[in-house]
Amino acid sequence: MRSLRSLGNSYWAALLALVLPVAQSHAQQCVKTEGLNACAIGKAQLKQYDETSVLLYNLGTAGKDGASISLGQATDWTAAFETSSKDPEQKTTFTAVSDGAAISTTTSIRKGDSTEISATFTGAGAESTYMVQAYRQGALVAEVRNVLTGQPAAIARPVPGGNGPSCRPYYQSVQACRDNCFQMQYNSCNYCETRCPRPIGFHNVQLEQAHLGACRWVIRDTIRPVILADGNTVEADELVLTEEVRASGSYPYLSFERILFQATGGTARIGDQTIGVSK
Repeated sequence: MRSLRSLGNSYWAALLALVLPVAQSHAQQCVKTEGLNACAIGKAQLKQYDETSVLLYNLGTAGKDGASISLGQATDWTAAFETSSKDPEQKTTFTAVSDGAAISTTTSIRKGDSTEISATFTGAGAESTYMVQAYRQGALVAEVRNVLTGQPAAIARPVPGGNGPSCRPYYQSVQACRDNCFQMQYNSCNYCETRCPRPIGFHNVQLEQAHLGACRWVIRDTIRPVILADGNTVEADELVLTEEVRASGSYPYLSFERILFQATGGTARIGDQTIGVSK
């Protein structure tokens, strides 16, 4: 991961042109949550939801509306979020920003019951690749390497019946979880008593090779089948997407200062954030 990413590369120049001006255009509408400034971007509006989260509304269909969250100089970030949309397709994107440049994104596109998850990384421009690791209750169950930036990491699909998930989504109430459990006809709804971990995280990681750092997204959900980039299907409740950094792409960058959260349709909520601060 680095702060300056060969901005002459047309691929990433286009990405920056789309993301950053939008993020700056509505910076005047801000609220302070958990000691962090969250500012509306695009046509979104926001307000305090409770002591630890903000609510975003007026989210359009282009995927440019959301919030920009200032972190200082961070090395690790996690958060809880949820989206609410009646549209047949709903898109959610997180973008990590350093020195004003978009350095990595992860995108989830929900179509019906399935959700496609992908990521972009910038170490080698349009030729960047990343590794996908799938975990089930803390155990690694599958790994796929050399996934091209922007290509899907996995497609997740719920399956009716069976034992069901291991926990309920972070912001879902116990009653809403039980209602969904009955609808899905799981054998037991006891999982509704256990809250899932925060569903999104972005991290700077030091790779085994000396002096190499990489971007990493961690995406957590309830246990469900996921079709990985190589076509294999496994049951997983966590996907780890890590930038594959080549020796020629090494750099000293070790932190990021903002996260952009953008979603389509309806409303969205984000909060309960944790931050690791660069020293």
